[in-house]
Amino acid sequence: MGPLSLYLPKVTSSGGMEPRGFLMRVRPMRKGERIVLFAILVMIAAVLGMAVAGYIWFSRDLPSMARLEMIEPSLKTRILAEDGTVLKEFYKQDRILVPLEKIPVDLQRAFLAVEDRRFYDHSGIDFVRIFSAAWKDIVHWRIKEGASTITQQLSTDLFLTKEQTFARKIKEILLAFRIEKTYSKDEILEMYLNQIYFGAGGYGIEAASQRFFGKSVTELELHEIALLPGLPKNPSGYNPFRNPERALTRRNTVLNAMEEFGVIDKKQLAELKLKPLGVVDQEEGGDGLADYFTEHVRQILVDKYGDMAVYSGGLTVYTTLDPYLQKVAEDSMETHLVRLEKSRGYRSTRASYLRAVEAGGKPSPDYLQSGAVAIDPRNGHIKVMVGGRNFAEKKFNNVLQAKRQPGSAFKMFVYLAALENGYSPSDMLLDTPIVIEMPNGQVYKPRNYSETFQGAVTLRYALDESINIPSVKLLQKIGAPAVINLAMRMGISGPLMPYISLALGAQEVTLLELTSAFGVLATGGVRAEPMAILKVEDSDGNVLEEFREVREEVLSPQVAYLMTDMLASSINEGTGDGARSMGLRIPCAGKTGTTDNEGDGWFIGYSPDLAVGVWTGFSHRVIPMGRGMTGARVSLPTWTNIMIAAHPGNTGPDFTRPEGLTEAIICTESGLLATPYCRKVRRDLFIEGFEATRECDLHRVSAYDMLDPDKSFKDLDREASKEMNKPR
Repeated sequence: MGPLSLYLPKVTSSGGMEPRGFLMRVRPMRKGERIVLFAILVMIAAVLGMAVAGYIWFSRDLPSMARLEMIEPSLKTRILAEDGTVLKEFYKQDRILVPLEKIPVDLQRAFLAVEDRRFYDHSGIDFVRIFSAAWKDIVHWRIKEGASTITQQLSTDLFLTKEQTFARKIKEILLAFRIEKTYSKDEILEMYLNQIYFGAGGYGIEAASQRFFGKSVTELELHEIALLPGLPKNPSGYNPFRNPERALTRRNTVLNAMEEFGVIDKKQLAELKLKPLGVVDQEEGGDGLADYFTEHVRQILVDKYGDMAVYSGGLTVYTTLDPYLQKVAEDSMETHLVRLEKSRGYRSTRASYLRAVEAGGKPSPDYLQSGAVAIDPRNGHIKVMVGGRNFAEKKFNNVLQAKRQPGSAFKMFVYLAALENGYSPSDMLLDTPIVIEMPNGQVYKPRNYSETFQGAVTLRYALDESINIPSVKLLQKIGAPAVINLAMRMGISGPLMPYISLALGAQEVTLLELTSAFGVLATGGVRAEPMAILKVEDSDGNVLEEFREVREEVLSPQVAYLMTDMLASSINEGTGDGARSMGLRIPCAGKTGTTDNEGDGWFIGYSPDLAVGVWTGFSHRVIPMGRGMTGARVSLPTWTNIMIAAHPGNTGPDFTRPEGLTEAIICTESGLLATPYCRKVRRDLFIEGFEATRECDLHRVSAYDMLDPDKSFKDLDREASKEMNKPR
């Protein structure tokens, strides 16, 4: 039999074939072998089942692929002044998104050198690095080196906690695989560099660059670049502001890694290690400029877009604020109030409050307060808003929230309503005692601040000197409803009640609405709704909303100009003349306001391009500022400093006089057309059709004078002409 016959089937007697040889012959498995094989299969199935179950279990709360495709890092909202200055940033995480192409390649490679040198070669998990790190840990008998990839770190930062558990590590690995399937390597690196925390409140590479170096990441030098990759490992421990020596050591370690990875050469390494950190010397948290204003803006944004958009959406908000003028207002206010506190010897001052805080106490900020607001009356843009002396100490906004009695500042509405009803600035009022019986049976006896009476006075003089009794009598003549209607047209939101005390400002208003109302006069009768925000953009620069100016004509130009002319007299020769003595030279108009117990001191005034209001007082209404603490004393200085700062060179435009007005020389003692014999005269304005037509009947030639042989009427005429031609 040949060798091949050993492997061929053997033919049986029945015609069948019997296998022969190892190719066809199968030995039956023994019982023990079958048991072992079954056990192996069961174990394999169990392992696979456990793996599937584990995958399902650990994946149950992981983000879906759709969620992964919508990863958006939390961004901060920036509030910009009118000149682009950043006033405030609102955020849960301080982050400025920057695309990968704007991040220097050297910086990208520096991160790879430190965190993940095989980033572009693995699929989310670097098994080579894992085995290498494990071997080093075994050799050194401790955890010497980690093996997390950039993708793993990103998955943890985006979706997981920092807890060191087996379950969290499994989730991290699963997420890393998912992220790698969803995004390209460059996209993952971009997300990582914009996501990670660098310390000092900065998230993302651009925010860190701005925080530590005061410039964009595109402007960094190599030694500055080397600092950043070393910070995420221990942001607090390597904080260059707090631990500069540790930060320098860590930076040099990064430089070593950069040299090993080929980012720099050995010569550069030696040179760069000699350079200082280069971080800027700055306080964390900013300088607190315009805190009350930015809080006002924040509330508007939250109402419109919600908390999530404001604190995570990366909005850019363009506002109306003038940062220079704001700084002047804040500094001027604080300087003036400190001076008042020292001169009056108040028991509660800001200095005593700060001493108590430093001593560990928790005092209430009950010191003297103030508020200031400046508005461009032509468009309603809020240029200045100082809601108080310090936002951190007291967040109550005296511009928006404080409703206080305006005192004599409210008289503007009374006299303006009179002008609308045909009165002229030269019409006469009687400053004599008055007793008014109220509907409830009580008696109201208004008094003047000076406690004296001056008899017959013109409307102009009564307003200039802020005399109370003529204002009350004027309100009685024109009626409270006319005054209330006018005030509401000009922006006072009310409620205002038709009480006789309305003439003396005994009902409450806010500083913003009163200042805005005075601004109507600056524009010749056109009211502009106050506004703080110009435009809002999303994180991609798309305009979400542009806030439009709202203007409405509420007064005739003639009436508005007449009132401006009267209020200009208040500053030039009345209760507001302190502004001129402080050096203010621009054309302007304004009015003081003081409540009965000196609890509130106001000055509201305007030029053609700016309306400014200042209030001063204690937050607790029962605390008076003291005798003599009028609006001219406590608020006018701050107002004047703001006005001077707003007009470089102390020059500014004059008010535009409209058509429909005439002039005449009147006697200030009678309010009638002056004769050559009137002793006090002035040039006054009238709306056409309401001019003075009668000559003064107090100063004229009598029959006795005409018969007196010693009278020289030629000389009288000459003297009268000289008097009339004197400069006023």
